[in-house]
Amino acid sequence: MTIRTVLAGAAVLCAGLTFVADGEADAAGDCASGVKTIKPVALEDPGRWTYAFDLSWCADGGTIVWAEPSVTARVLDPACRWIGRVEESLRRDPDSARWTAFDMSEFSCPDGAGKEHGVNPWVVVTFDPAGGYDSRSGVAVA
Repeated sequence: MTIRTVLAGAAVLCAGLTFVADGEADAAGDCASGVKTIKPVALEDPGRWTYAFDLSWCADGGTIVWAEPSVTARVLDPACRWIGRVEESLRRDPDSARWTAFDMSEFSCPDGAGKEHGVNPWVVVTFDPAGGYDSRSGVAVA
């Protein structure tokens, strides 16, 4: 699933929708300054599932004008299933030009006793108009 979001407000919550401000629909396809990207963040439970978070964005004059987060989830064990993306957001830091992208997904697999056990891989990426970014990630018990 890919979401492209034109950032026109102070905070945007993405839930499988594309948000476009008036007159900016074509801006998402163009990026005169060059599209910035992160090295995809990969998490896994070897042999059971893999999760990768990716993010691209464009800036104009020191302002981020669009960001496009995406998640690739793969189920490797047929006993497991991907529940989906359970929480995702994009928001601007009110004190700077930096933005933060967050995603949390959920996988469910049986434990050793055959009981369903959910986990939530998550990623937080803080990024800036110049292309700098930092990320944190982990897997929480659902």
